Amino acid sequence: MKYMLMIYDNPETRAVFFGDEGAPLMAEMDAIMAELQESGELVTTHALADPASTKVVRTGPVVTDGPLAEAKEHFGGFLIVDVESEERAVEIAARWPKVNTPMEVRPLLGDGGDV
Repeated sequence: MKYMLMIYDNPETRAVFFGDEGAPLMAEMDAIMAELQESGELVTTHALADPASTKVVRTGPVVTDGPLAEAKEHFGGFLIVDVESEERAVEIAARWPKVNTPMEVRPLLGDGGDV
């Protein structure tokens, strides 16, 4: 079953990950990614650009800047994994290096809309 593991960030967490103190966190992340590639569980992963470059298109002709109004956290990247169970997806998310931000685990719908 495929799951999307959604990584949430905020300006402070991005500064930690990409700053001088982020090297151990990045090494931890690289080790998990290598394990997932080796096991064949990793489908794809991508980091997202800073939310300042986000556009939101709502019903009607209104286009606004930013992911959400006054959001403190933003969707910073994702992994799609193909694992045997929800428990395994949660296990991967629990191991992901975090700096006080959540990681959401959500099953992907099949072509027929089933989980």
